[in-house]
Amino acid sequence: MADQLTVATPADLKMRYPAFDAVDDTRIQYWLTDADRYVNDSWGADADPGRIDYAAHQLVVTKAPGIADGEDIGIPAGVTRFRSASMDVAISESVANRSLSGGWDATIYGQAFAVLLRRHNGGPRLVGYAEPRFDVFGGYACW
Repeated sequence: MADQLTVATPADLKMRYPAFDAVDDTRIQYWLTDADRYVNDSWGADADPGRIDYAAHQLVVTKAPGIADGEDIGIPAGVTRFRSASMDVAISESVANRSLSGGWDATIYGQAFAVLLRRHNGGPRLVGYAEPRFDVFGGYACW
């Protein structure tokens, strides 16, 4: 949003998530600013954590250079079986599908952002229209 100012800084992101220490500040700032498409100051205390989680998710999904090893999409998560001799590893199908989907579930940062997004943008939605009812006298009822 053009009228919202991003308060979170690259230093804030690096403090919260040290795996991004080697990522270029300009790239981080780009994603922090991009977060304003979803986050605004009406989020209150959740605004900066939301911007940071969004930026961290985008940095991982776009494979930004400098992210510490092991902070990618979380391959160790969901391991259901591990054998050592000739390396037989099995990963949960649901975890693998989540990682491949590219949505908020693809990273731990996106999952954290999705929680905040639901908290601030959730609620019932009205879709469609109601047709007027036909009354017994051959006309349409007014309401």
